[in-house]
Amino acid sequence: EQMQADVRRHFKIPPTVFYPQPKVDSALVGLHFWGPAELRKRLMGVDPSDLRRVVTAAFQQRRKTVRNGLKQLVLKDICDGDKERAKALLQSAPLPLPTRGVKGFTKALPADWASKRPEELSPGQFVELTRLLFGPADGVVDETKPLGKKVWRKLKHGD
Repeated sequence: EQMQADVRRHFKIPPTVFYPQPKVDSALVGLHFWGPAELRKRLMGVDPSDLRRVVTAAFQQRRKTVRNGLKQLVLKDICDGDKERAKALLQSAPLPLPTRGVKGFTKALPADWASKRPEELSPGQFVELTRLLFGPADGVVDETKPLGKKVWRKLKHGD
């Protein structure tokens, strides 16, 4: 399951239809973006901008563990420079899953989440990690809070 859209591979495209022929296989992929209501359920009350900050920080430096990738974000933005509080937060146990998650998407954060590499966590686990760092939302979905703009569309299409 993906966070923003349902991704489907419609069919494979053989290299013979291209000139010059590539040395890779191709496929036609379709994206069906979730509507605001479904996206809010998937985020389980997490602020989309906080989630983006966590994902960006975790993947910012190659080959770092989640703990090391998030260290500066936690120290500066969440703990206001308090090193002891930041250390405790980066060593804390995962929160219990909210009862109102999306089946198949909501995933519990592993106990050793800090020592994992970012690519080892699922999108649902990044939502849980954001809940852990920025405070639990208890799965309460705020229908009035804006989800923000899809920046990639603006940059790509000039809207």
